[in-house]
Amino acid sequence: MTDKGKIITIYTSAALISVLILCIAFWIRGGQVKPEVKPYYSSSSELNPLLTLERDITLTNQDGETVKISDLKGKVWAFAQFYAACPMCAKNNEQGVKSLYNKFKNQPDFQMVCITVDPEKDGVEELKAYAEALGADTSDWWFLTGEPDALRDYMVNEMKYDPIQERKDPAEAAEKGALAHNMSIAVFDRNLSLIGRRDLFHAKLDGEAAYVETEKALHQMVEAVLEKK
Repeated sequence: MTDKGKIITIYTSAALISVLILCIAFWIRGGQVKPEVKPYYSSSSELNPLLTLERDITLTNQDGETVKISDLKGKVWAFAQFYAACPMCAKNNEQGVKSLYNKFKNQPDFQMVCITVDPEKDGVEELKAYAEALGADTSDWWFLTGEPDALRDYMVNEMKYDPIQERKDPAEAAEKGALAHNMSIAVFDRNLSLIGRRDLFHAKLDGEAAYVETEKALHQMVEAVLEKK
């Protein structure tokens, strides 16, 4: 065998041995027990309240009935800010909020709550039409309005949401709505304590994978809170 032939034989053998080693390694790895994937939320350790609503407020729902936030005590409830003329709210409510509602609507302890950030324009008539358009069962999905100053004060100082901002750019206002507000969905436990928030609307802008993971986290949060009595 020539020197060239010997070199080719040596390199070929080395390559075959390397491939064999890799195949054995992958076979061993594939046979190992995979670690358990932990849930996003644990009913025993990851439900520490971020805040608790101490002050009450009286509001009006889509049926013209007077309700209070304290009426929700004993319920697990999801909350979102919205207003009827907001194009981004329409997408968020039709997708993420409605999906959450549909998943848990048969749970007797679950309630959905949407409060308008534009109470001057969103009266009972507007809220009722909005609820009907979404196909919401208003027995366990409230759309609420109230006295403007008291309502805004409550959401900022009690619920700790950022103040509502008016968009100055006409083009941006036409595309996104005249009022900028928090788009997240919050989860409260039976003691009126905030457990967490997840922003499905902006997760959607980051791609389908980000949306799916964020929605999964939100749903698991609700499930974990419902399990705690």
